[in-house]
Amino acid sequence: MYQPPIRYLASSPYGDITVDDVKWQIPMILRRSDVTDTGNFSDRPKLTYGHYFEALKGFISKDSYSLLIDTVSKKLNKAITLGDINEILIRTEKHGALYHTASIDVIAEETRTKFAVNVAISEKGKEWLRHEFSVLQELNSKFNLPYLPCIYFQGEVKYRSTEDTEESMLMVFWEWLEGYHEFHLSVDKRDSKQKIMVWDVDNGYKYITDEQGREIYKQASKILTLYYDTHDFRQIFPWHHAAGDFVVRMDTENIDVKLITARQYEPMIVFSEDDSVNKYMALVYFFLNLSMRMRLDRLDGVGDIAWADDFYVDGVMEGFFEALKFKERAGTYGLGTVEEFIDLLKCFTQDDLECMFNALINACNKAASEVPVMVNNLNRHIKKLYSVIQAFPSS
Repeated sequence: MYQPPIRYLASSPYGDITVDDVKWQIPMILRRSDVTDTGNFSDRPKLTYGHYFEALKGFISKDSYSLLIDTVSKKLNKAITLGDINEILIRTEKHGALYHTASIDVIAEETRTKFAVNVAISEKGKEWLRHEFSVLQELNSKFNLPYLPCIYFQGEVKYRSTEDTEESMLMVFWEWLEGYHEFHLSVDKRDSKQKIMVWDVDNGYKYITDEQGREIYKQASKILTLYYDTHDFRQIFPWHHAAGDFVVRMDTENIDVKLITARQYEPMIVFSEDDSVNKYMALVYFFLNLSMRMRLDRLDGVGDIAWADDFYVDGVMEGFFEALKFKERAGTYGLGTVEEFIDLLKCFTQDDLECMFNALINACNKAASEVPVMVNNLNRHIKKLYSVIQAFPSS
């Protein structure tokens, strides 16, 4: 039977690196503690890059590549066979606390189609990845919106560790968001100002303008609000800018934001669904929490907790109400009119907002590193949000 040639690569800021026989034997760094202070590997890693790549190959080649062929055929909108595949590139892309991301390039009939594979190795990671798979399936089916990646199939692959024990990896095959990149708050050394930097690995990392940043925050807020269910209060949460959960594609004229995953889809606050007042208040708390958490990040994605500047609050407000008006037109809003909700928000005093924000912060895990940052910035945030609410047009 025909076997398409496979190349194994590692992504880097300087382009792809070919994984040779020497690199094949290198232990994978699964966590920071896997490297000692001397720069040597600790005794903990039992997984090499060879194990990782072999498992990825086993995942996509199962049943004579049938799932891969079916997925590529759907993407190309025409049927292909195994013999049509000229080459496959398997590339390690990124390693996180729970998952390890790889990409799969399938070159068939002079067309390159790229996919993502999220890999979980730890038991905790597997549990979360299984749950995310089901959440993404539900949300894509329920809302039919273009903001989350398509997911195709999942599977568990067994391998033997360096200690000759049988282990396994859970893998999920899903859409690669071509041209989309992470973005994070960063301090520009040229003027010491905090700005948003887009991690454009294709054309170089770059700072963007305040207006472009405001548009990113607007679209991110719109996405989360579109997936909020006003009837049972379910929402996508948790999400984190620091984790790179939102990505952006930018060209000279357009900005487009997507959400790369959804870890959970549950109500944050339990209200009675039968009480219309509770439905309004649940939406109020969703909005307030959105306005605050949208401002949180880590400098350069890995540094200290950062707080976005005041002018981004306007974008959050615009995106939130743009989504509500979309729901209203689609007949899924179910809370009277959006204008009535705007009028409700305008009725709250700054003291009212402070009480509600304090309730949100008190519900947080006190050990969470972002809590002191929220507390320290709360008064200024309330003043800014109050002024934005009062200035927002009712119609």
